[in-house]
Amino acid sequence: MEFKKIVIILSVTICLFIGIAFGVSYGWYAYRNAETNVTGSTIKEAPAIIFNQTEYIYSSVTSPILDDDRYNFANKNSFSVTLNENLKKYQVGIKIMLKDIMISQELKTTNYKYELLEDGISVSSGNFSNLDDSTELEIMPMKMLTPNTYPKTYSYELLIWLSDDGSVQNNLMNKGFSAKVDVISAIKR
Repeated sequence: MEFKKIVIILSVTICLFIGIAFGVSYGWYAYRNAETNVTGSTIKEAPAIIFNQTEYIYSSVTSPILDDDRYNFANKNSFSVTLNENLKKYQVGIKIMLKDIMISQELKTTNYKYELLEDGISVSSGNFSNLDDSTELEIMPMKMLTPNTYPKTYSYELLIWLSDDGSVQNNLMNKGFSAKVDVISAIKR
């Protein structure tokens, strides 16, 4: 009886060992044959995007300001986009959006405005009147960056403010706004 148990245990152990050996062999064979060699170059770096504060812009205290005072008193978010030497042979484009927008219904008006500055020059402006129920807004459509020298850093500043139109705007004051500034880059040879 003891001899039969030993033979059964040895048989099961040998079968398991053979099954594991076949499994490992097949796995190695499948791995080696699934390997593909792709030729070409890989871009190792994308444009560097650095936010001076955070990628979020928000306001809980909204008060009207004159359009001429927006550079001093508007809500601001500053960031930079740097194209390094390794992107010299590529075409680089960026698109700037606001995502995850949370805005009071009252602020969806032509008086609640935004402006995007690139190196101190206005490249985009608009308002939030057409936002409807969307939580995304394209601030700047895809734009090709073509620097003369590398590395090149572009400085951006997004301004958001309630424009004082001379009327009573009490219903627009102290309303909430928040969004994430999203910078999307595309690279093409």
